This record gives sequence, C-alpha cells and structure tokens, in this order.
Amino acid sequence: MRNSFTGLVDYPTALQLVLACAEKRSDQAENVPLSHSNGRIAAQDVLAVSDRPVADISAMDGYAFAHSAMAAAPAGLRVVGQKVAGDMPSALKMGEAQGILTGARIPPGADCVMAGERMQLDPQTECVRPLHALAEQGANIRRKGEEFTRGTCLVRRGQALDWRHIALLASQNVQHVAVVRPLRIAVVANGAELAADAPDARADSNTPMLAALLASAGAEVETHVVSSDDADQLRAVLCSAWEHSDMLVTTGGISVGDTDNVLDVLKELGAEVLFRGVKIRPGKPLSILEQDGKLAFCLPGNPGASAVCALVFLLPYLRSVMGDAHGPVLISGTVDFGLAPACDTTHFVPVFCQSDGSGWRISLLPTVGASDIIVLTRANALLRVDPHAPVIAGQMRWVMPLHIN
Repeated sequence: MRNSFTGLVDYPTALQLVLACAEKRSDQAENVPLSHSNGRIAAQDVLAVSDRPVADISAMDGYAFAHSAMAAAPAGLRVVGQKVAGDMPSALKMGEAQGILTGARIPPGADCVMAGERMQLDPQTECVRPLHALAEQGANIRRKGEEFTRGTCLVRRGQALDWRHIALLASQNVQHVAVVRPLRIAVVANGAELAADAPDARADSNTPMLAALLASAGAEVETHVVSSDDADQLRAVLCSAWEHSDMLVTTGGISVGDTDNVLDVLKELGAEVLFRGVKIRPGKPLSILEQDGKLAFCLPGNPGASAVCALVFLLPYLRSVMGDAHGPVLISGTVDFGLAPACDTTHFVPVFCQSDGSGWRISLLPTVGASDIIVLTRANALLRVDPHAPVIAGQMRWVMPLHIN
C-alpha cells in the first residue's frame, strides 16, 4: 500500500523535529504604531528612556512642606500658591508650605506631603497645620525612579503585547514598536465529499476551525478547498498556496487510500518528508514535509484529530517562529478517572476542569473518537497521557487549557 506508515516517530521526537525547524527560521520584524500592537509579539527588547517617576512627585492632593519646619511651627506654615502636574516648582523659603496636586513635582526644600483633608488652613493667616498628628518625614512622596529607572527592560523580546504593555510603553512616549511579522499560512482542505453536489456531500469544518485557531495565535490565514479527489486540481492549488505563504497546512487526503494524494503531490513539488506518521492518538496520520525552510503540516481529515495535531504541533511551531517566549499555560488538578494508554502511543484526551473548592478536578468526557467535534466544545483542556504512564484516579496531573493564550 502506497505511503504506508512504516516508520512512525514518537511524540517527543516529532515535536523536537518541528521545533528544530522553527529555530532555523529568521522572520523579519516590522514597526507598527503602538496603538496597533495589541496581540503582537515584540521583536526586540524595549528599554526605558527615562526614570519613572522622572522626579520626586506628590502621591496625593494636599500640601508640601519641610517636615522640620512644620514640627517647629505650632501655628503652621504660610501657604504660597499651588503646583499641579506639569509645573516646575520654585524652592520653598523658610516658613513656607505649598499647595500641591497629585503628580506634581515636590518643590525643593520640601520633604513631606499631607492630604488636604488632614490639614487645617487658617483663612486669616493663610497658614496651614496638621489637624492631628504630623506625618513622618518623606510621607506621601513618590521618589524619582522608584518604579523603574532609565535603561530598565520594560518589554522582553518574545513578549505578547497586551493593554498592560501598551500603557507601559506609552508612559515612555513610545510611538512605534518593533513586532514580529505575522506568519502567512495557507490552509487547504481536500476531498470529493466537500463538493456541494456530491452524492454524499459533507460540510467542511476543518478549514474554518484551523483558520480561527491559527488567526487567534497571530497568523495571517488564507483558506482553500479542493472539492475533488483529482490530483491535478490539488497540485495546482498546493503549488500556488505554497508559493504565496510561509507555511502550508493541509487537512484530509493524508492516509493510505487511493484518493489520498496530498503526500505524493507535495513530493512532486519538491518537498521532502520530515516524518510520516506519529505515535499519537488521535492524529496518527500527521505528516510533515519541508522545502527550502518552509513546512507543510499535513493533518488528518477527522476534525478531532486535526484539532489535536494543530494544538500540540502547529501552535508550538508558530509560537517559536514568531518569537513568543511564553508557551501555553498549564494547570494542575486531580483526576477523577483512570485510563490505560495503548503501548508506545501518546494519547491526548479532552477533559473538563472545574474547581471543587480545594483545587481543580479533572474529569473525562465521553467521546466517539477522532471525528468528534462536539466534545471540543464541552472540554476546556487537553490531557496528555504518555505510554506506560496510565492515569490513576486521585493523581495530580497537568493539562493544557484549550484557549491558546
């Protein structure tokens, strides 16, 4: 039988081969306006250009004064004006206090700030004094550079930027930021059953599923459907998709049947097999080919298997190529079921995690196998079960949430 699965690799080996290919790539960066950088991956470290705060500033609205002068003046200190954020204050003279608003620079000669509601202003003498106890020296002053100093690394290369980083960079007047250019991915589904006029027509769920998943990870995705089993039609689409993308993803047509043409067509186009089949369940037919540094991920046609392959191979590759330094967040919990994996096969099992008051409880979900779609909507995590490592009820296990952030 053509293209039979005679040299399957195990999951760790397959993942290592994929990530080794990712390390060979050097994708270009692009500068984008800070306001357009949400969700993008920083292409380089970003350093602070100034201290924050840039000077000693007031932490509240109130009065600034010399602590020793206030302590020695039972009737208080005379108030001379008020400073707001953006003003450059003049030095306080002996016996003076100054009104001050939050964020304003501390005037030279002052070393204490007290809130206005804790002070009493005499309208006749225009002197202010504490209503009760005098605050400690240095109170309510944010010191220059206490948050960070010039040269501090604010964003590391590989950081996925969100609203927090945008606020931080905006505080340094950053207008543009270097981010990794999104990977352009072509997703191609094939099969005569996808034709609308097929005697037993089937809806294509894999293409929209994979496009949404990959776009959520930051890729730019184009989709194609070859609704026939004709090798020439498939070849024309794959040739064009391969030429105009950074990466190719196919779904279906990768097994050993007479109409499974993907592997042969890609070989004809000059691609070489990185590996053919993986010892995983679901997703055994997964095959990856390479040409001139570009990879073609050939996923099985069954939706559940296709999703698992995308989650455990495609996304790690994509994160690595795009410089994302943060892998998927794993959570731990206690399993409430048992499962014995097949020998030499790594299983990826859809599970449901919920808090039981003392931690996370991980429960098995019923599934009909590799073609199951609805189980993916009921699951919120994926449990990896390695060969010779059966799941035993009551064990602590780590799972990968099915969101990708």
